[in-house]
Amino acid sequence: MRNETVSYEGKVDMSAVLERPALDKVQAFARQARLASTTQETLEIAPDVAGALADYLQQALATAQDQAWFWTKEWQAGEREAEADLAAGRYQAFDTMEDLIDDLGWPR
Repeated sequence: MRNETVSYEGKVDMSAVLERPALDKVQAFARQARLASTTQETLEIAPDVAGALADYLQQALATAQDQAWFWTKEWQAGEREAEADLAAGRYQAFDTMEDLIDDLGWPR
């Protein structure tokens, strides 16, 4: 198992958490579980898949706890407001970071 997690667009790339063979096992199990749930069948878990799944869930839960602030009602309201501002053109683009700092009135 690797130590780093790569985030992009609010999603976690679990290939940064599990090595490819373990990730393949987890994804295959997820497909089997989905099928079993629709057919009301019992699903057995092989020991190696159970280990890979436990590692995956442990890392996913740790990531979820680390990013819980993002999913609060308050933060999501701010995200929606920011998206609406962008869509309506209520933003200002700057050519350089210095231009942004000057516009904010921050000392250099």
